[in-house]
Amino acid sequence: MTTLVHLSKDGNFQTRTEATVVGCNVVDENEIIGEVVVELQVDVTSMHPQGGGQPTDIGTITLLCEPHTTAKISKVTLDRSSGIVTHTGVIGLNSFDGKEPFPLQSKVEVSADAENRQLLSECHSAGHVVDLAMERTGAQMTPIKGYHFVQGPYVEYKGSIEAKEREDFLSRLREAFAAIIEEEIELNIETVTVEEADKLCNRRAQNFNVKEFIDEGEPNPTVRVVSVGDDITCPCGGTHIKSTGELKRRSWGVKGLKCKKGVVRVRYGPSE
Repeated sequence: MTTLVHLSKDGNFQTRTEATVVGCNVVDENEIIGEVVVELQVDVTSMHPQGGGQPTDIGTITLLCEPHTTAKISKVTLDRSSGIVTHTGVIGLNSFDGKEPFPLQSKVEVSADAENRQLLSECHSAGHVVDLAMERTGAQMTPIKGYHFVQGPYVEYKGSIEAKEREDFLSRLREAFAAIIEEEIELNIETVTVEEADKLCNRRAQNFNVKEFIDEGEPNPTVRVVSVGDDITCPCGGTHIKSTGELKRRSWGVKGLKCKKGVVRVRYGPSE
């Protein structure tokens, strides 16, 4: 099992960590472009694997001993059955002599791209701000899906809005979203018991079945929850910003909404 640094409150903001190589597989050699594709497993990682509506972190893994080989990581995935994270990337062909480029038990530095992490964290947190903005409009809708990729992020809700009311609703939603950013509300990350998670996430309405977010094989399962101030709390495994005020930099806002077959999709994003 790979330890995911970002799951802790402090680790959420940590982009680098030292780790030990527990697996290395050479996938492909391409002499034309001079690269070797490798898959790496380490005992602990500061990179967020793709999942939960959030895309993969990118970054590097570098040997801490000679020859200081560096793999440029473009994809991070988690095998949920084993808990093992795989980092897929490339090294230069000139760094590969036919031997294992990252020997087992060797020490490496895992480094997530900090600027990309910031952008992805803003995108995910902005989705939670949409939840709070929806609540402030008085809408009673259960969130059912979040897509937190920078290219076209959205949050979906179970419900509907009459066509004649949509323009006014969208205006109020945009105003609420903008106000939350101006208030610079702190985001909180906690790991709590299943019972505590149920109380926190469903105190206003039964929006989440928190048991869907645990491994029932664990003797004492816990749930990681993220809160926007004291208002909105939900189970979440993604990375986040410290305050809604960080969304000012790229002028995040609500872009529009669409209603179809009992689902309301709220699109959001940074200014173009």
